[in-house]
Amino acid sequence: MSPKSILTKAILAVAGVALSSSAALAVNPNFVAGDLVVFFQQRGGTNTIMLDVGQATNFRDATSNLINIANLGTELADGTNGFGAGWANDSSLFWGAAAVRSSSSGTSAQVAGDPSRTIYASQGRSTVGTEGNAGSPGWSVGTGSATTASNAVLSMVNRLGSAPVVATDRLVEAATTSNVDNQNPFLGQNPGTAFSLFTGGVESTFGAGTFGTLGGVNAESSLDLYRILATTNPAGTVISDGAGAGVGSFEGSFVIDNGGNVSFVVAPVPEPTTMTAMLALGGVAGAMRRRRRQVAA
Repeated sequence: MSPKSILTKAILAVAGVALSSSAALAVNPNFVAGDLVVFFQQRGGTNTIMLDVGQATNFRDATSNLINIANLGTELADGTNGFGAGWANDSSLFWGAAAVRSSSSGTSAQVAGDPSRTIYASQGRSTVGTEGNAGSPGWSVGTGSATTASNAVLSMVNRLGSAPVVATDRLVEAATTSNVDNQNPFLGQNPGTAFSLFTGGVESTFGAGTFGTLGGVNAESSLDLYRILATTNPAGTVISDGAGAGVGSFEGSFVIDNGGNVSFVVAPVPEPTTMTAMLALGGVAGAMRRRRRQVAA
């Protein structure tokens, strides 16, 4: 073999190693630390779906509804990788939401008002109730388990951000072992302790019929979202609703309709009569402003 051929093969071999190393280190640019992940799993099954809905702080103390954040209709209805056409009425299907930026207990930093180990965790909404008010008991947990729970959340949600995930806001997996069930196990028919901390789980189920209407959305199921601080330090930490460490502050409710549209609700939709009155008042105010300008002219 000529020296040139040997050199060429050596270069290609090095390039191959570099490319394989880059692939191994690839990350999904749509997922960053602190993103909130909505996830689905089926009791007795191993298919899972995870959806990145953006930074958890976007949902903290939100003041307006976020309608149709994303649509998962196709993925949920997929009979091979999802849960089949009847997913919306399937009582064995569960969904939840979770986020944490870091599991570090040794930092004094905070990002956007969230110190390390600030956990966002859902809880199944058991009653339609009123938008903007919790329809679940809420979380109150010991902060001594915050590091363990944070690591558990990270071990699941980081799947969305690591190779070989395609760069997208969702991950659909038909695996031999559920990557969601690892941290959200079932005890018989019901969810067990989630992320080694939340007794009874963070998920809500589906079933025959609809759950009810929230924020104008005819929901198949609903999740209340809570923010839980492991510490109220350092300076700059946002204390939602005055909740101390370990006490979950209610931030709003996720809902999903039978088309797979995911929304976040914090307030009721104004009644048609109220909306009409508001529009009418706006029209009157506009006419008065125009008249004043004409008189001034």
